[in-house]
Amino acid sequence: MILELKFILILASVLLVLGLILSYLSTLADKKEDSAEKRIEMLLPGINCGQCGFPGCNAYAKALADKKAAPNLCRPAGAEVAKQLGVLVGDTNATYGDYEEQLFSPRMVAYIHENSCTGCGKCKRKCPVDAIAGVLKDAHMVDPDLCIGCDDCINTCPENCIEKIRLDHDLSHFNWNIHSVQIKSGS
Repeated sequence: MILELKFILILASVLLVLGLILSYLSTLADKKEDSAEKRIEMLLPGINCGQCGFPGCNAYAKALADKKAAPNLCRPAGAEVAKQLGVLVGDTNATYGDYEEQLFSPRMVAYIHENSCTGCGKCKRKCPVDAIAGVLKDAHMVDPDLCIGCDDCINTCPENCIEKIRLDHDLSHFNWNIHSVQIKSGS
C-alpha cells in the first residue's frame, strides 16, 4: 500500500513538473508570436469582410507580415491605417499617392431592390455592421454610410435582390482629414 502511494505521488510530481515546463514553453511561443503579424492584426478592424481579397483580417495580417500583400487593401480601415500598416511592414517606398485611390474612389456598397425583397431578414442578421434596416415581411434598405461592402448580405439573400453599386462622387464621402503634403523645393 505504501509502495503504491509513493508511486502515485512520484507520478503526480513528474506530471506536475512536465505541465509546468509545457506551460512555460507555451508562454515563450506566445511572446515570439507577438511579431509583426499580431501588431498588424491589432490595427485592422477585425470585421473579416474579405474586401482585401483574403478570407479574414487574420489571413490578411499574415499575408502582410509575409510581404505577400499591399498595405492599402483594407478599405474599411481607411487610409490612415493603410499608412500605419505600410510603416509597420517596412514599406519604405510607400508614398502618400499610393493611397490616393483608396481615399478618393467612391466605395462599393450593397443595394437592395425593394420590388424583389420579401423582407425575410436574413441579410439584416448577417450584416456585421448593422447597415441594413427593415422589418420582417417588408422590404429592407441599406444605409450606404454604414455599409462596408463585404458581400455577406449578397451571399445570404435567397431572393438575389441585393447587388453592389458604386456610390456617386460627392463631397459627403470625401475624406476631410487629409493633410497636405509639402514638397521641398530643389533650389
